[in-house]
Amino acid sequence: MPRGLPRATVLESLRLAATLVPPGTPHATHGRDPMRARALLAVLESRFGGRPVLVRGLRGPALLVMSKRDALRVLSQDSYAPTLEERPFGLPTDVLRPRFIEIAGQEAKELTGGVVDHARVSACWQRVARRCVYGEGAAEDEELSRLLRRVTRAGRWRARRRREILSGRYDTRIIDHLRRAEPGSLAGLIAETPEAESRGLMQAAYWLMGLGSTAAGITQTLALLAAHPTHRKTARRDPEHLRACLREGLRLWPPVPAVSRVTTTETEWYGTALPPGTTVVVPIAVHQRSPRLPYANTFTPEIWLDGTAADEWWARPGCDGMHLTLAVGTAFLSAILRAARPKPVGRLLSPHRPLPHTIDLSRLRVTMRPPRRDPAQG
Repeated sequence: MPRGLPRATVLESLRLAATLVPPGTPHATHGRDPMRARALLAVLESRFGGRPVLVRGLRGPALLVMSKRDALRVLSQDSYAPTLEERPFGLPTDVLRPRFIEIAGQEAKELTGGVVDHARVSACWQRVARRCVYGEGAAEDEELSRLLRRVTRAGRWRARRRREILSGRYDTRIIDHLRRAEPGSLAGLIAETPEAESRGLMQAAYWLMGLGSTAAGITQTLALLAAHPTHRKTARRDPEHLRACLREGLRLWPPVPAVSRVTTTETEWYGTALPPGTTVVVPIAVHQRSPRLPYANTFTPEIWLDGTAADEWWARPGCDGMHLTLAVGTAFLSAILRAARPKPVGRLLSPHRPLPHTIDLSRLRVTMRPPRRDPAQG
């Protein structure tokens, strides 16, 4: 690795690995608090004047960028390609939006009574993801979702042989669902798009991964709406406000708090040349909860509606897949709010104090009550 750029110590690299989700990890790891990295990043920023720092990662050295200027460079230039799981596949998924929204509304009906916790939300949302990606034949295939979780964990921590076995079982199951190519599903769209078929297995796998990882954001947003009745009432009537609430739930506790890019050509950083294939990491979650933001630790959907977030580089429009996921997630939450009023269980997300930097999903619970007769009252 070239010399010249500042390097984090071994201990600093280990601490960063323990607090930031490593590049290529599709799901947040239980117990990780990306904001614990804030103090260490502040030390590195002060020591090196905000310059990028080389750190030791699980897959070799990586460049950690911390300034807004460097982050914009990485996220906007063609020399920095998304890692495989983030790359768009060019499918015309907009044609599937009406069907996906319909599926979301159907599955959300299971969450309109009793006490709702993350386990219930996740089970319903995973059905949405499976039906959207593979069709009705995958609706009951809970083993598919379990295998995905196990493959993800094995891919990061377990022996290579175990990962290969799990991946083989997972791929076999995906292939069986893809062969049906059900109309109205992503699998059906892949079958209708010749240029996509060669990578159909990979596309479908990552779509299921991306949709499935939004379950945490759905739970978080539902709990936030329960704790903030004013926003809940507005969101029940206004889809744009509800979408903004979902984006806030994802900002406050993002499923993947760091994004990575891979250099496609030799790039120059402060007088140092980095070879193609170098991983570059942007700790977005730390910027989303930066102390300089007056709304950093509060539930403030307005920032997505009044242009405040539009001025922040970390809030720039995402890929087509993100837009579709937000549409489906908003429809899912809308169906719940039309049929029930979520009320908080406990005061974990109290509107009267700053929101925590990390959240234990297992502690988030809401009680569903019947809606009031007058819809205008929420």
